Amino acid sequence: MSDQDPYENPLTRKTTSGGRAGVVIASLVPFVALALFFLFGFAGCWSWSWIFFLLIPVSGIIVYGVGRNQQR
Repeated sequence: MSDQDPYENPLTRKTTSGGRAGVVIASLVPFVALALFFLFGFAGCWSWSWIFFLLIPVSGIIVYGVGRNQQR
């Protein structure tokens, strides 16, 4: 049986899935999403360019959520 509590508070984690690189990526994704929004928007795709803002929660889920139950 695992010694890790499945009901542990996720806000008390000491590390992320990606380590320091994951934190950097999660910090830069909002700026990348904004740049892609304007880049594709001014190219004539304003109706679809908002979809890049979905990168922000997806990167947060990947860095802070996925694989947190496994021991390193």
